[in-house]
Amino acid sequence: MPNFAPGEEQEEIRNLARSIAIEQLRPQGRASEKQGDIAPDLMRTLTQTGLTMPFPEQFGGSGAIEAVTYALIAEELGFGDGALAMNVIGSLMGPITVLLAGNEEQQRTYIPPFCDERTAATRRGSLAFAERTGSYELAGISATVRKDGDTCIVNGTKRDVLHGAVSSPRVVLLRMEGTSGYSGLCALLVADQAEGLRIQNDTYKLGLIAVPGASFDFDNTAISASCMLGEPGNGGVIRAAALYNILRASVACGMARASLEYAMNYARERIAFGRPIASYQGIAFIVAEMAMKLDAARLYVWRAATEWDGDSELETLVRDAEAAQSQALTMAKSATLDAVQVLGGAGFIQDHPVEMWARNAAAME
Repeated sequence: MPNFAPGEEQEEIRNLARSIAIEQLRPQGRASEKQGDIAPDLMRTLTQTGLTMPFPEQFGGSGAIEAVTYALIAEELGFGDGALAMNVIGSLMGPITVLLAGNEEQQRTYIPPFCDERTAATRRGSLAFAERTGSYELAGISATVRKDGDTCIVNGTKRDVLHGAVSSPRVVLLRMEGTSGYSGLCALLVADQAEGLRIQNDTYKLGLIAVPGASFDFDNTAISASCMLGEPGNGGVIRAAALYNILRASVACGMARASLEYAMNYARERIAFGRPIASYQGIAFIVAEMAMKLDAARLYVWRAATEWDGDSELETLVRDAEAAQSQALTMAKSATLDAVQVLGGAGFIQDHPVEMWARNAAAME
């Protein structure tokens, strides 16, 4: 039986992330939703801890990224506020993909600004993964690219690109035209001024309002072939996509855990017919099922993260990362809605955060 228990150093990092989540993210969740982005002071606080610098020390980062460690961090940030957690994770995935798949010149260009204390808090990256006709699965990527000499021609769409409108690096996952499977997958750096690219800000969103998003439309967009990260089928691209799924799943677990604890505390304090509603089986069963499903989802996430840190085959890694994300998102949507039900009518008003958490969980798909 694999041992997924965090080590001593990982526990210290998790405790740090938890304290920031409780003291900083949770109190600012509602204000950040109204503002539509993370507060600059909060982002500076996060960068000062080193939690948002998962890059090798040669670039000024806090060390090479470990999926298990960052899964723990992502869950704690999600426990504080899921939208703010995705604000941070979504920004980091751009430079992380460059780190995993790019060449030395691309790494030297895009990674150091995310490690410099003077600039890191204001830097935003993005990774365009999901498409309008699919979810966060590599098999669903249908946006295509073909090489024409020294130029790449891109066609297709991308949706829900966190920080997509204003980001550098802006990385897009694509498939080489006429290919299938992992061998044709690739990643491309895309600039604002690319002709044939239309970037549209997401508006009137249901959830994740505290993180700016955008959609991309490529219509025979010409991009220099030098902007490609590695060769098609690059294992780094596939590992980056798997890591994004693992971290998204971890945030979902954090959101579900927040809803579980909030609902439990409310049920203990809410008195109905002379006793706390937590003592009624109808409430107790809901809470117990939330806890059971959360533990199962978290175990799957840790398994996928352990495989990412190990030497698992790419097919196995992708399969388990995608399955962990799917299970965690399904569980988070269920748990946040259950929390609303436990609170009853109070769950629908903004005096309590559970309605916001339910919207955020629904917007993760």
